[in-house]
Amino acid sequence: MTDPNQQLDLLFGSFARSSWRWECQGDYAIDAAALQRWRDGRPADMTRKAPWLQYIREITAAGKTFDRVRMLTEPPTEYLRWLVEQTDSNIDAGEDIRWITQSAAAELGMPSYDFYLFDDSRVAIMRFGPDKLLSDLEIRDEPDVVARHRAYRDAVWPRAMPHSDYYAPRST
Repeated sequence: MTDPNQQLDLLFGSFARSSWRWECQGDYAIDAAALQRWRDGRPADMTRKAPWLQYIREITAAGKTFDRVRMLTEPPTEYLRWLVEQTDSNIDAGEDIRWITQSAAAELGMPSYDFYLFDDSRVAIMRFGPDKLLSDLEIRDEPDVVARHRAYRDAVWPRAMPHSDYYAPRST
């Protein structure tokens, strides 16, 4: 069986123009120490995130886009409250991240699974196990499947709130 994380890494390395993600789980696996730092009100340790941020800077410098919409459960889970406060570094690196409430996403008929849309021509449907880790990646490029996922993106993107409008960091 192929490791879904390796499959995803290959997709990250092969798209030519754009990557777009629908992110709708209320919780994902997280480093417990990172969450505890946040609970304690201490600044994030950016060491683990540095390779991702460097990757985003490189692809956006090359003219590629990396966008996502994150769904906020109602009420937001602790994970999502933490994530909101961790997103500025992604924005600074070049990602365009937007937020939408669960009820607004439901009104739009958004799916209950996460997916990436690469170059408007390939979909990577993500499934997570009980441990909240990525357990399966289904890669599809059939025109009807791609068109359905482009329609999801086109419906939610203009309704989602840019991160800078949603969240203003606490002043220190």
